[in-house]
Amino acid sequence: MGTDGEMSLRLLVVIPEDESAVERELAATHSPALRVVGRACTESQALQSYFRCAPDVVVLECRLAPEEPARLVGLLKRVAPGSCIVALVPAEDSVAASAARALGADAIGLLAELPVLLGRLSAAAAV
Repeated sequence: MGTDGEMSLRLLVVIPEDESAVERELAATHSPALRVVGRACTESQALQSYFRCAPDVVVLECRLAPEEPARLVGLLKRVAPGSCIVALVPAEDSVAASAARALGADAIGLLAELPVLLGRLSAAAAV
C-alpha cells in the first residue's frame, strides 16, 4: 500500500528497444504507487522477466511485434492466467486493439491514457 492508502503497483514494461515514450509517461506521472520492477524488449525477455519479477501489471507496447501485435497478450494469459496486462495501442479502433481485446488484455488504451488506466487498476486492487 502507498502512503495515502493507494495500492502500489509493480510494473513490467515491455517496449521496443528504442522506445522510451512509455517510460517517460510513467516518469511524468510522479506516482509513488507505480514502481517499474522490470523492462523487456522482446517476447522471450518479457516471459523470463514476468516469472522473475512477478509484477502486478504488464504494460505492453503493442508495437513490440508489429506483425502480431497482441501475440504476447495471448501467450501470457495462457502461461500466467492471473496476469494483468495493459496493452498500449496506436488507436482505439486499430487491429492491435481488437486483437488485444480478443486475447484477454485487462485494459487497452493509448499511451496518453496510461496513468488513468493504471490508476483504475490500482483503485480496483485496493478494494
